[in-house]
Amino acid sequence: MSIINPYQVCPVFESERLIYRLVQEEDAEDLLECYSDAASIPLFNSDNCTNDFNFQMIEEMSGCIRFWLDEYAGHSYVRFSIVEKDSDKAVGTIEFFARNESVEGVGVIGVLRLDLISRLENEGVLTEILSMIEKEFYDCFGVDAMITKAIPAAKQRITALLNSGYSKIEGNALVSFYDYYMISRVSG
Repeated sequence: MSIINPYQVCPVFESERLIYRLVQEEDAEDLLECYSDAASIPLFNSDNCTNDFNFQMIEEMSGCIRFWLDEYAGHSYVRFSIVEKDSDKAVGTIEFFARNESVEGVGVIGVLRLDLISRLENEGVLTEILSMIEKEFYDCFGVDAMITKAIPAAKQRITALLNSGYSKIEGNALVSFYDYYMISRVSG
């Protein structure tokens, strides 16, 4: 089986309740609900980002989507929209990329950002998303391990991560920020 470069043809993935596809400018109105959701905003990972993803106007959201698409075109990362099958609405996003360097004893690390509207920030939905990511992203992005952030207040997310095989990263040897969790192909 040959692996298609996700920057040449962005894959579309599916789970029980959700579809994951490249973000589109047409998602702006839907995604504004997520990125203006006061309960969701503190959970977003803005480490190394140019803003905190707190948008109140459609123009801000549209500009951010255009930025994400430009970054995708430059092969920096893929930003997927998470689309709820029942409503056909984008309810959040996944950003994913493989770091350039390999880490001894770990291999190539993929960085996962998961932004989700607060009504879906529960262990069941998060586990569904993490399961799809674990099934598809190792091979798609050529990574051996994945890291993601979950602040202490994100109780449902932390439970989903731990139950999905992630472990809290102690110290900052792999990432210079706090509250990160990691899973590797061999541990999962």
